[in-house]
Amino acid sequence: MLNGTVGNWLDPIVAILVVANILPILPTVLDIVRPLPKAERRKTTLRALGFGNAVAFVFALGGGALLGAVGAGLHDVRVAGGLILLVFAIYDLLFSREQRKEPLSDMVEDQIKSPKDEVGLVPLGVPLLVGPATLAASLFVSEVYGILWVAIALVLNMLVNMIVLVVGQRLVAVVGEGMMRATGKVFGLLLASMAVSMIRTGVQAMLEIA
Repeated sequence: MLNGTVGNWLDPIVAILVVANILPILPTVLDIVRPLPKAERRKTTLRALGFGNAVAFVFALGGGALLGAVGAGLHDVRVAGGLILLVFAIYDLLFSREQRKEPLSDMVEDQIKSPKDEVGLVPLGVPLLVGPATLAASLFVSEVYGILWVAIALVLNMLVNMIVLVVGQRLVAVVGEGMMRATGKVFGLLLASMAVSMIRTGVQAMLEIA
């Protein structure tokens, strides 16, 4: 249901947009697809982005049932999801995303060398463009706000990232890789704040129940 205050409407959208934005890794993505023919680069990255968001939606759709099967509740999701996002945010603030993605870049380059391999879905789509933090955030939004909000947030996120990918080369040239990485650190700080809020809310609810 789409009811509540504007702040409540924005929360699930911002939660996924902050986690899943590709600005910090845009230079890396462009480097990965550079060996492809120019006509194939945009097609490959957009296909990978669509695949990654589809995986996130399916995970959010079925993750709740899986949690119910193991006896986990909404507050457990808040705390667990918050912890995962917090670890991701801290690691993101301490290390560059390029360092974490180097093995994935090598894997994609190996796929490009082999014409029989499907380039772009794995690991470019998952987990490079859509990683564990996005999956965790999608599951959290699904459990707290409903699957409809996951769909809305993922579609908006995909549209924003599609625009970034389409104008990516010009964007990097104008803004610079240093500014891209700095933007990523700001998003990492926002993500850490959101993660702490999720953990605090979950723990408080557990204590009230106890």
